[in-house]
Amino acid sequence: MFVINVFGLGVLYRVLELPTSLVTRIEQVAHDAKMTFSDVFFDFELMERCGFFSFMDLPVQTEGIGCMIHKDNLFEIRKERKKLNRFSLDDLVSENYLFPMYHTKSDELEVRRSEGFHYFFLYQVIKGRVLKYLLDSFQGIDTLEFVSTKFSIENQSFELLTGVNLDGECLVTEADDSVVVEQRVLKL
Repeated sequence: MFVINVFGLGVLYRVLELPTSLVTRIEQVAHDAKMTFSDVFFDFELMERCGFFSFMDLPVQTEGIGCMIHKDNLFEIRKERKKLNRFSLDDLVSENYLFPMYHTKSDELEVRRSEGFHYFFLYQVIKGRVLKYLLDSFQGIDTLEFVSTKFSIENQSFELLTGVNLDGECLVTEADDSVVVEQRVLKL
């Protein structure tokens, strides 16, 4: 059994698609509790007043998880206890090489807007093992394609490794082992 681990800082994100009536309700709950609009999303009691158990129950247009492409974040492949390959995620997009070292594919995060809805970008910055994939067989790094997602919101830009494909098939993420270090809600 082969294991792919991606370590470092990552982002767990959700693009919320909330009807105007729900946004008004959340604003009222925030006002009554003397809290900011964003704080309501991360307080179970206040979310319950809005009619939801947590932000995970809110209507979502798209969601995902990814590890920030940065020199301090690492990608490693292991077979049992033996480390086969390890490199910095920054190498995926590095312009220091004459030819690309890895097969990559880049996507842009798109938000489809509908009238009568408000859109919010809810994200949690996580730290630790952000992504984990299990493989029965592995024929080499050349058989992998790395999928990145780029987006910018309110002067914050993100470029995340959001997936790994093996021979054209998207690998399924296993449970991560990370801790939330920051969480925010931004209006789109």
